[in-house]
Amino acid sequence: MAEQKSLVSKIPSMIPGAILLLIITIISINGAAYIGPKEVFGIPKFFERVVHLNYILWCILIGMTIRNTVGIPSWAREGVNLSRLFLKTGIVLLGSLYTFEILAKLGGIAAGLIVFFVFFSVFMVMGLGGLLGIGRSMAGVLGAACGICGVSASIATAPTVRAKMSEVGYAIATILSFGVITMFLSPFIGHWLGMNAIQYGAWVGTGILNSGQVLAAALAFDPVVAPGHAVAIGEIWNILRIVFIPVVVFVIAIWYSATLTPEEKEKVGRVSLGTLIKEKFPVFVLGFLAMTVVTSLGVFGPAGVIPGTKASTAMVALRILMTDFFAIGLVGLGMFISIKEISATGGKPFYIGWFTGFVKYVLSLAAIVLLSSVLPTSY
Repeated sequence: MAEQKSLVSKIPSMIPGAILLLIITIISINGAAYIGPKEVFGIPKFFERVVHLNYILWCILIGMTIRNTVGIPSWAREGVNLSRLFLKTGIVLLGSLYTFEILAKLGGIAAGLIVFFVFFSVFMVMGLGGLLGIGRSMAGVLGAACGICGVSASIATAPTVRAKMSEVGYAIATILSFGVITMFLSPFIGHWLGMNAIQYGAWVGTGILNSGQVLAAALAFDPVVAPGHAVAIGEIWNILRIVFIPVVVFVIAIWYSATLTPEEKEKVGRVSLGTLIKEKFPVFVLGFLAMTVVTSLGVFGPAGVIPGTKASTAMVALRILMTDFFAIGLVGLGMFISIKEISATGGKPFYIGWFTGFVKYVLSLAAIVLLSSVLPTSY
């Protein structure tokens, strides 16, 4: 009850920042609609066709500009923090794009690639960490961050390897700084290579290290939120990756425990996989799965996920709401990107994280291109 009262008491302080996010989102959407069709250098729709500057990138860029010039006003901070909730709620609603029949089409190729790159990244970080001597705790949280998702996985792993909050923050900053580059670079690479929605979504869902940045990169490539488009493909690959958080944390816990002295093991204690699943599994993934069940059962009418079929009015409304949540959340994502903080990050863990991220990014692109003929042709 006390926690509920505390949350309710914060609502008035959240409103100004939430309004700021909404205003920036409206400006971004209308600004993109205005500037997108403009002709530059004799090229019609230059910003859409050449620069690929859609409303998603506007949301992020305006948020970044505010953070790195005037900063986030004190009166807006509580509300801006809500952006993570908007993103996670959007991912829950993303379940409206899938049915169990669609998920079954992922197949063994997708699962195999996800498992390979998750554990390849984890063991690469731990191996390089041992060679360069960055410390077990730092290697543990950085390995989880590179393997699955920069924020969620590193936070989930921290108690298991007795990591300090400074180490968690360092891992997150390293991954997010790498993700900023891939978030803007990926759409250009995708268009340059002529990738379709399935190829591109599979790549960013595997190769980009942070969930929010997977979402941003997918929408920057194709801003349409609908079945069969890049965001639907990218997020289902990303969700599959996030499902492995408890398993990865358990593997890292075993690795960490194997390096401890008997005295240290006594202090740390044992960790069971059941406990990790119960305590570390992301709630929003359960929400996504629940929404997929609802869609599969047709609770809100036809889902329109099969080519040639139309979605019900309720499903269309849910997807419009989801798009709005994503846009608002990505404004906040931009406002969390501090160039000063990124430039201040350095040292061995930073280089290990960036090197691992780069190898994963390039190898996953190569794998998707080489295996494109055996990937599902639709979802």
